[in-house]
This record gives sequence, structure tokens and C-alpha cells, in this order.
Amino acid sequence: MLLSKHHPVPRILLVEDSEDTRELSRITLESQACEVAAVSTAEAALGLLRAGERYDLVFTDVCLGGVSGLEAAHLIQEYQPGLPVLVTSGLQPAQVLPQLTASMRFLPKPYSMSELLDAIRDTLQPPLAA
Repeated sequence: MLLSKHHPVPRILLVEDSEDTRELSRITLESQACEVAAVSTAEAALGLLRAGERYDLVFTDVCLGGVSGLEAAHLIQEYQPGLPVLVTSGLQPAQVLPQLTASMRFLPKPYSMSELLDAIRDTLQPPLAA
């Protein structure tokens, strides 16, 4: 389970334009006691954040119609610095990794639901004190 003392019920903002992938990811995360807001566009995700919704993590596909997941990730981090973002894509890692900041992680597609849960868990972990 994803539960931890830092995030007893993690709130995850899921941004995925493929309905099947969005639903499978939502169901998987909810089965692990996560609260999930699932949207199909970056604009909808940004709207939720601007409306004052708070999340522990944003999980977004890179390739979305309109504003890309990477553009949204950067806008989100300007709006809420420190909010962890997990990005996923079928693009080659070399195309995505250079565009990520220190608080962003990458999950390559295709991924299993177990790999998704591991990536979410790792992204939610607080950084170790130096």
C-alpha cells in the first residue's frame, strides 16, 4: 500500500488523455487508498490547482492535446513549488529527461500497474536530509 505517515491518504492529480489508461490508473491508485482526481487535459489540471485544490503528487502523461504534460508540469511547479510531479511517456527517455526538474520523475511507457505504484511511492517519499 502507498500509505505512509507522511501521506496517510495521498491525494493524486492524474492527467491522462487516454480514457482507458486514465481509468486503469485511477482504479489502481484508489485500490491503494489514494484519493484521485482524474482529468483528461493539462488545462483541467491547472484549473483545479488554481481553484485551490491541494495534491500530494501530480501524475501526467507528456503527450496531451493542447498544453503538453511537460509544459503543465513546469507551470504547476511555478504555481506550487515543491509539488512532486511524475511524468510518463512512450517517448525515448533522452527526449524527456533533459526537460525535467529535480522534483520531477519519469516513468517510461509501457509500464505495469506494479511499476506505477512503485514510481508513485518513490515520488511521494520525502528527500533524505543531507
